[in-house]
Amino acid sequence: MADIDTVEEEEEAQEAVEATYFRQFLENTHPSVVRPIHDLWKLQSRGGVTQRVISPPDLRLYCQQCGGDRTFRCPNEEVISVSRTAASFNVYYQCGDCHDQTKLFSLYAIFNDKPSGQLYKYGEMPPFGVPVPNKVLRLFGKDAKMFQKGRQCENLGYGVAAFAYYRRVVENHKNDIFEEIIKVCRTVNAPQAIIDELQQAKQEIAFTKAIGAIKSALPQGLLINGHNPLLALHGALSVGLHDESDEDCLAAAQAVRLVLTDLVEKIATLKQDDKQLHDAVQLLLRKKS
Repeated sequence: MADIDTVEEEEEAQEAVEATYFRQFLENTHPSVVRPIHDLWKLQSRGGVTQRVISPPDLRLYCQQCGGDRTFRCPNEEVISVSRTAASFNVYYQCGDCHDQTKLFSLYAIFNDKPSGQLYKYGEMPPFGVPVPNKVLRLFGKDAKMFQKGRQCENLGYGVAAFAYYRRVVENHKNDIFEEIIKVCRTVNAPQAIIDELQQAKQEIAFTKAIGAIKSALPQGLLINGHNPLLALHGALSVGLHDESDEDCLAAAQAVRLVLTDLVEKIATLKQDDKQLHDAVQLLLRKKS
């Protein structure tokens, strides 16, 4: 009875999955997931024959060539006989700006009453999700591949695995993260008290304990929406792997990646701004002399 109840609960849960739109499914759903789709197909008469037609919508995806979000378009439609209740097919997209970057989706469709249905995503290439910026990967050196494994697990919805990878990398590179922040603090002439606290925090073994030892505010340029990114990381990294659900671990993993990426980007920006200011001053001094 228990097994039957479990199967029934799983079927009810599947039925309760909220339907989405074709575009949202392709953009936001990771592989190995099936979703009900509102606008999957339409009927069209071609050469006197009525057929199912799937028209892939324009997508907003990350383009590696352009280095940002761009509009991707699929030039072809998928035409399927109305006698078929399901079909596997591939969808090819191309960046509308550079025309070099492509995106491939491998899909399986089940057709319901027009125009709804269900879609299953076998996979996609390049892989689902925005790539980790090179600035972040360079910070982690030999552990960059481990961080990328965490990103892959996050893309697949494996919360516990993604969180474990991210936390291990952050713990391994605690000193590197603090050292970069200290460099920026010196660059922007932050109060010595902040630098001293950061130096002291480096001595802690665990990253969460190190963050807990910091009482002073970081320079304004490193704040995320006015908040200390280290405190945000502390909250996310304090999640217990064995005490939280996979869904909660996935949310924590995403938070760690996003906050850490933004922090590294802000550090790089402040260092670049300082270099440009230094070069400008030197140029003016040379002209004066």
